[in-house]
Amino acid sequence: MTDLAHLAELPAARARLDERELELIDRARQAGATWGQVAAALGLASRQAAEQRRQRLIAAARSRQHDQDLRYAHSIVTLRAAVDDLHRSIAADRRWEARFRRAALVRATVATALDASPSGLFALAALAADDLAAEALPAYVRVAADALRQALSTEH
Repeated sequence: MTDLAHLAELPAARARLDERELELIDRARQAGATWGQVAAALGLASRQAAEQRRQRLIAAARSRQHDQDLRYAHSIVTLRAAVDDLHRSIAADRRWEARFRRAALVRATVATALDASPSGLFALAALAADDLAAEALPAYVRVAADALRQALSTEH
């Protein structure tokens, strides 16, 4: 293999490394590690630097996901944007968990859908839309849920 061929492999390898780093940061935080501990493990100077690093990794992953979505169809980009809007609406609702019996499940389903492959995105978005259909929701969540149903529709 030539040096140029090896160089061409670097972007994909860098993306895999970024994804692994983000996964390890999230797992460490879920296991109870502080941001200061994460910073020390990464060789960073402060907890703020570790949090900023995580945000950059998330932004890069979302950008790669967007590029992948575009290779499938614009409707996947539209669907992922609708899922993201619903996710933000749910996150803004301080009483979300008490709204209805499956609220925690819907929150988890929507969060998982954000990073899912296009086929997984569609399936998870459909499940969330079905769970929300009959619920009394605040207006801003209802708007996001309606937009999600529209993005799932094959008639738009």
